[in-house]
Amino acid sequence: MLDERTRTWTVYRPPAAVGDPSAPALLVIHGTGDTASGIRNGIGPDLEQLADEEGFAVVYVDGHQNNWNECRVEGDWPAKDEDLDDLGLMRQAAESVGSTGPVYAVGFSSGGHMAMRLALEAPDLVDGVAAVAANPPTADNLGCEVQGDPVPIMFVQGRQDPINPIDGGEVRVGSGLTAASRGEVMSAVEGAEWFARYNGILAGGATPTVTREGDAETITWEGPAAVRLVRVDRVGHSFPTLSGRWGRDGGARYDAPGEIWRFFSPAPA
Repeated sequence: MLDERTRTWTVYRPPAAVGDPSAPALLVIHGTGDTASGIRNGIGPDLEQLADEEGFAVVYVDGHQNNWNECRVEGDWPAKDEDLDDLGLMRQAAESVGSTGPVYAVGFSSGGHMAMRLALEAPDLVDGVAAVAANPPTADNLGCEVQGDPVPIMFVQGRQDPINPIDGGEVRVGSGLTAASRGEVMSAVEGAEWFARYNGILAGGATPTVTREGDAETITWEGPAAVRLVRVDRVGHSFPTLSGRWGRDGGARYDAPGEIWRFFSPAPA
């Protein structure tokens, strides 16, 4: 129970993680209007096959009325309006795995903003986070109280995303006269640079490395708490995978689950 409400999540434990007291846990945080089962189905088999191979537990968390109390100032939705303890929820969900191993989080869209909140306000909980289809809010739209402790973070952004604009600007949810604003976000590059600065990487004048493979361009700011931005060609508001289960990817293929996990793996526990 949290905030006098029953909160729910679903845990997938592969055989390799059962009975392992140090098995990692990955929190998966859905977007607005979705559910734990919805994002599990949307990502498809790619993530749990990876969990089988690597031996980590996957925790799909349900938002209150399908949304989260994340960092953005602008906009109204139940979890935010009721100021729910979604940080406490993530702690409970992670603890339910019963492991002392590292905890990571990946979120899609609004769930990506919730993952950023974990990095900024609960760096003691997470050893790395990833935000898919979510750019950091602009300064006037950022409501988090940052703690100052760096956490590795990775961003995956489609170049054709109509909701979370890769070049920055207003995020609108819905369509037509019923569309609701979620305020402004930075461009994908500006947001990654903001976190590189926050994580202490840019202070030494470090320059990022840029690589290209297939449909994806990867920019990495190396450091103890690294920052990575992946921009995927033709992809819209989507969680790209090799199977293409999510859709809205323009036929592009990118192994977001695998690349996110490989980014997390070197992160300190």
